[in-house]
Amino acid sequence: MKRNLIVALFALAGGLAVTTLVAAKSDEPKPPMYSAKCKSPCSFSVKSHDKSEVVALLQEHAKAHHSGLVLSDSEAEAMVKATEPKK
Repeated sequence: MKRNLIVALFALAGGLAVTTLVAAKSDEPKPPMYSAKCKSPCSFSVKSHDKSEVVALLQEHAKAHHSGLVLSDSEAEAMVKATEPKK
């Protein structure tokens, strides 16, 4: 009898702990996702939560794969699109 009661209490405590952790995680705001695609026929695309990383990768890609094309920061930033995170 005591053993069943102890098991039930542990199960209840574990369930409450898991529920609390899940609720706490879902309340955290998710950062936006940034993405960019190279123009056709190139199929290069990049996604990140860090906009500056997307810009830097676009610039590296353009220089390496498009005959040394140099994209300025403003040109690369114009290609970046922000996507709201899914809830």
